[in-house]
Amino acid sequence: MLAVAILKTVNLLCEAEDKSYIKRTGYAHGWDVLFYIFSFLKGITLFTLIVLIGTGWSFLKPYLQDKEKKVLMIVIPLQVVANIAQVVIDETGPYGQDWITWKQVFLLVDVVCCCAVLFPIVWSIKNLREAARTDGKAAVNLMKLTLFRQYYIVVICYIYFTRVVVYALETITSYKYLWTSVVAGELATLAFYVFTGYRFRPEAHNPYFVVDDDEEEAAAEALKLEDEFEL
Repeated sequence: MLAVAILKTVNLLCEAEDKSYIKRTGYAHGWDVLFYIFSFLKGITLFTLIVLIGTGWSFLKPYLQDKEKKVLMIVIPLQVVANIAQVVIDETGPYGQDWITWKQVFLLVDVVCCCAVLFPIVWSIKNLREAARTDGKAAVNLMKLTLFRQYYIVVICYIYFTRVVVYALETITSYKYLWTSVVAGELATLAFYVFTGYRFRPEAHNPYFVVDDDEEEAAAEALKLEDEFEL
């Protein structure tokens, strides 16, 4: 999470310098290259992070299953394609012959990546539901299950806001106020980073392993209510 935050910060600094140089001189002076490099690294790191958290790696288990590795093998190459498409889109403009094609490729790849990272979270939720009925640790599984369901909802909201709402703001706002869509997208990203880093932070005394008998009984009763944990 720290790596993602650092890459995002450097990416924004490079973008700011790129826009500043273009405003003053009309040329990027190489800052656009740095922006694309850090944008590529940030994108791959972010999607990899979401997949690893979704699979429960390190938090639920110290390994990845074959199907989870396949998700990573799909997401990473798609991110490479998405970044190539982004470079072509930014450097050519609507007057380019293949600009519309690359724009469609970028949107398609981005949607596929966003959908792919949701599968590991769903798998973890299902595994926790099954484990809650068999391993006798209802309270622990209930807290983990609640956390992963919250993360599932947050990821969906983040994807929807940054891909749909921000795009809508870009469409309906005038050029003078176009910066508002950028601010909205960056604030949503900041909120997502803070939530992810805080909720899945390492702790010396993990509360998930400290439960008493009353909590265990209450959790067991709660887990009997199937409808509460349906996606």
